[in-house]
Amino acid sequence: MRIKDAVYVYKLVGGDKLAWHGRYHTHDQGDYEIHLFLEGNGAFLVNRSRYAIEGNRLFLVRPREFHSILPDAVRKPLSYYAILFEPDTALASDRELLPIIDSAGSGNEPLKRFLPVESREHFLVEELYRLTGDRTCSRAGEYLLLSLLHRWFGEARQEKPESWEEAGARNEHIERALALMGKLVQEKVSIDSLAGRLGLSSEHFIRLFHQKLGISPFQYFTRLKIEAASSFLVDTNLKVGAVADHFGFENPFHFSRIFKKCTGLSPLAYRRTFSRAQAAP
Repeated sequence: MRIKDAVYVYKLVGGDKLAWHGRYHTHDQGDYEIHLFLEGNGAFLVNRSRYAIEGNRLFLVRPREFHSILPDAVRKPLSYYAILFEPDTALASDRELLPIIDSAGSGNEPLKRFLPVESREHFLVEELYRLTGDRTCSRAGEYLLLSLLHRWFGEARQEKPESWEEAGARNEHIERALALMGKLVQEKVSIDSLAGRLGLSSEHFIRLFHQKLGISPFQYFTRLKIEAASSFLVDTNLKVGAVADHFGFENPFHFSRIFKKCTGLSPLAYRRTFSRAQAAP
């Protein structure tokens, strides 16, 4: 287990700070993230689903899942911890953990996506945050996180998760699919075509993908395009229509509709918000 980043955000309500923390993004393969909201009211987007942010609510985001705090949905200031971590598959303890947190975060059932936690558990996460910031205590922080994850998600799962070995073959197909999607993000590609390149039937491909990521291949590919397009909107002066065309959308109206559905902001509002955030000192 390696904790890659730990953040504490206090009274987040607007401005450049909200723009940065509300950006639409995903993490690399192997990276998981938990968000423990202590207070506030807003909305948290994970893939295609929108969830209410309330105090004492813990969210789990798995590798390559698109997520953001929706900037325009914040009604009361948000205070929360975010912990980004990567399990080490060379360790038996982490291999045991992976099926638990993968099953806890999959599917369309909201109770598997977030968990209510007791107020007293804030102190444990506060201690985890402190340990992570102290290089001499980083290993203690990793053990504490491992214990908390088992406590939260081991108790929450309702079905027996598949074993590490059973997941291997399925993961290989999905990893090949994700790599292929990344290469083709600027093209119009059908799911049948992707499945054919992977040597799978479309039905089997869709089922495997949804089991692993909790989202269909088409939805994921669309969100991959939106993530790439969001970078273009911030980093270039291309018009919205040109960005839409660059990433293979039917027209600017279709692109704008999908973009807002994914990020909570229109393309122009996203450009204004995050361009200001990047320009800030």
